[in-house]
Amino acid sequence: MLRDTVFIKEVAATAITGKDAWNRPTPQPIQVSVELNTDFHQASVSDNLKYSLNYAVISRNILEFMKNNEHKNFKSLANIGESISEVVLDEKKGGGHTASITIKSTKSEIRADSIEYSIQRSKLDVVTDNDRVKVLGLKLLTIIGVFTFERLQRQIVDIDLVLTVAKNSDITIHKIINDVVQYVEGSNFKTVEALVMKIGQLIFQNHPKGIESVNAKVTKPNAISFTVGVGVSSDMTSNSFKDVEPIVIDAGEKFSSNSFNLPSQAEESLNNISQHTAYIAFGCNEGDPMENINKALALLASYNIDLISTSSLYISKPMYYKDQNDFYNGVIKVAFKDKSPHDLLKALKEIEYSHISRVKEFENGPRSIDLDIILYDDRIVNSPDLNIPHISMLERTFVLQPLCELIPPDFIHPVSAEPIHNHLKQILMSKPDESLQESHHLHQIIPIPRLKHNPLTFDQLNYRHSTLIMGILNITPDSFSDGGNSNASIESVLVKAKELIEQGSTILDIGGVSTRPGAEEPSLEEELRRIIPVVKAIRSHPDPLLANCIISIDTYRADVAEQCLINGADIINDISMGLYDERIFEVVAKYGCPYIMNHTRGNAQTMSKLTTYESNTNDDIIEYIVGQNSEHQELKFKPEVNNLINGISRELSLQMLKAFKAGVKKWQIIADPGIGFAKNLPQNLSIIRHASTFKKYSVLVNETDPTDNSVTHSYLSFNGLTTLLGPSRKKFLGTLTDQPVAANRVISTASAIIACIEQNTDIVRVHDVKEAKEAIKIGDAIYRELF
Repeated sequence: MLRDTVFIKEVAATAITGKDAWNRPTPQPIQVSVELNTDFHQASVSDNLKYSLNYAVISRNILEFMKNNEHKNFKSLANIGESISEVVLDEKKGGGHTASITIKSTKSEIRADSIEYSIQRSKLDVVTDNDRVKVLGLKLLTIIGVFTFERLQRQIVDIDLVLTVAKNSDITIHKIINDVVQYVEGSNFKTVEALVMKIGQLIFQNHPKGIESVNAKVTKPNAISFTVGVGVSSDMTSNSFKDVEPIVIDAGEKFSSNSFNLPSQAEESLNNISQHTAYIAFGCNEGDPMENINKALALLASYNIDLISTSSLYISKPMYYKDQNDFYNGVIKVAFKDKSPHDLLKALKEIEYSHISRVKEFENGPRSIDLDIILYDDRIVNSPDLNIPHISMLERTFVLQPLCELIPPDFIHPVSAEPIHNHLKQILMSKPDESLQESHHLHQIIPIPRLKHNPLTFDQLNYRHSTLIMGILNITPDSFSDGGNSNASIESVLVKAKELIEQGSTILDIGGVSTRPGAEEPSLEEELRRIIPVVKAIRSHPDPLLANCIISIDTYRADVAEQCLINGADIINDISMGLYDERIFEVVAKYGCPYIMNHTRGNAQTMSKLTTYESNTNDDIIEYIVGQNSEHQELKFKPEVNNLINGISRELSLQMLKAFKAGVKKWQIIADPGIGFAKNLPQNLSIIRHASTFKKYSVLVNETDPTDNSVTHSYLSFNGLTTLLGPSRKKFLGTLTDQPVAANRVISTASAIIACIEQNTDIVRVHDVKEAKEAIKIGDAIYRELF
């Protein structure tokens, strides 16, 4: 066996290798490398060259051959290699028995650093290796990557190809390169893994004869700073693509567009799926925003599009064109059958322009309504008039923040292959480009249909908003703390109401039913008799401060709620979260009013016995703790506290989902964990101590339809929810302070309020407004830097 090698590396020569990049048969510089297998043991022992191969002679023979044939058109590097093999295997001219020859050209293909053709030939006919062709450093521009900036601009990729080909096969390397160039520069892949595979498939598809294997390597030289490049490579044979659909290339496709590109899926492939889910972002800053938004959402039904759920509602600073009004923004989840992405787009545009009369004067300008498809199933669509996922969603907090309220933390962006919650976290940690947007910070708002200027606006990320006061106005003879003391007549009620407003109440909460444990329930007629005259009297009062105040009605009855809303009330405060009268959801949905959902169990006679909270045992309910900045967390409290927080939240969320099905929007809801309602003293303290945790609760509920076994996935996040706590004069405060008289629990109430503020509570419900206001000023100054 010949174990030794004599090699000659890169002999410089000139040859016509075929037609050049401009289709001309002109001479090109090449390099010839040769390895000759031999046995030079005797030459080593004797130090005598005559027992080896003389590389000087062989080099001279190569140069003479090339010089004598510099005007010959070899037509390919392979043919040059065959000719050189005859020279170096000619024993009469000092050649060997077996040779490996590589012909390298650096100029015949302008898009690559070099092309190499390698062969192995022998006089002994023992060669079994196939020929190899290398295309190295093929530099192309394409759309590749998962990040938004990578989708907006083509970037260089370096492609290396190594083809194993049968001896004397008739392949044209320039044709292979042209195919790869056309395909890659017209492609738009998310991953280099997919691109590498498709390059291999394309080569085998277009050149089925002669090629035994392909190794393709793709490098992104600019993907990561402080690296020369990152990428992947793969060895492939024709069997790798035996069951893969062939690649179809549109010969007329243009590759000069600078627009955002995404790999797309033909819409025809969606026809096999009857039920679809989409997420739609809306925005409005002209006319009456809430009127336009509500009208647009109501019109969805006329296009057979079901509104499944909504995010909270936000106010954002205008982006791109800054000289315009602030926007109302949110995201909705919809479901529908047999509508392609373009069908959905057509329906949304009709709502915008035909029904809401949107006038688009210029890009990113003011609009009466804007409805953008953000996601459609897990599909990717790329067309001149529609891109899904939405091109700019990853740079907009006014899209990502509400969207993340509707999708679980593991929901993957179809292009970036990264959880969308991660994208929100990244953008919240970044500094906004002030040339595009003054601030990417959002303010959550709870709309009150009657009011143009709404005080129910909250900063749910940094909590730099004032804590609001809901002043309690009980008109019952048996309230647990102030029953009958100042409400003997309409006149005295109005005096008390005006006092509460002047002392600092933003909201008046009028109650006609006592909620103290053991209290008797009045009849519907009696409750209406108590409340309706008070609402009418306030609305007709000559003092505008009182007449225009926000009125909340503390009731769990749908009929009472509706009559009060008709007569001028603004908010429904339901201590039963819809358990006592589920029709209340329909009333709240009909009037679009804010709805306070207070957690409770049982009724006034039984709630004090229902204070055991267990961990979740339902496999169809998956619970999450997700921070306002979209960070996935875990509860690390004592087990009984974890069970309490999750139990309250779980029961509230299940009622909220029922409310959503009745048409209630998330932005109408204010959550109240229900201090004193089916909670004992330690539990009341835990609620206050960990109140901010309620805003982090999220849940995924899977419901199976017994008729067809289909499963509905309902996700609800408490991110973006306003919270209200009502510790005022509660019994547990009296127990802790040894104060049996409720009216004397003012200082303990103020202390509890300070703790509520520290826990990011937005609204506190109190009896003693003057003293509570003083406490809030201190709490807001300490914890919210408001002074």
